Amino acid sequence: MIEGINSLLTQADVQVRISTEWYRLEEISISDDGTMPIVVTDCDGGEWDYDMADIDEFDSAFEAFKGMDTSSIIGEA
Repeated sequence: MIEGINSLLTQADVQVRISTEWYRLEEISISDDGTMPIVVTDCDGGEWDYDMADIDEFDSAFEAFKGMDTSSIIGEA
């Protein structure tokens, strides 16, 4: 599952806010202790390690799908 998410992250520009800074979410993993380390990059290309719990906000692009009527969408999982 995590491999699939990371594959999607290579194709999508998912922005997350941690404290006052916005970063691009690059990679997610799951540790043996149950935490979810993430790798993010800043606008200068610097790479930073955080935990999923450190994310304060996802880019509002995700919010755009909130009101979408999904009853007519047919897909295959």
